[in-house]
Amino acid sequence: MDEEQANAVAEALGGDTWQSGGDIWLVLFRRADGKLVALSDDTVCEYGSEEDLAESRPRVSIVLH
Repeated sequence: MDEEQANAVAEALGGDTWQSGGDIWLVLFRRADGKLVALSDDTVCEYGSEEDLAESRPRVSIVLH
């Protein structure tokens, strides 16, 4: 998704925007247990930490089609 779409989704769902590089924007949700959930226009991924997110190592991912 682009920056405008990510900002709209983040505002609607209470998340934060994050640019993953290459003009790809995600919406992040920080869970109470320290894990992160990242939402793009085609996937939902859970990461164990911010380091895992930065290194693109999801624990779980779901492809949305």
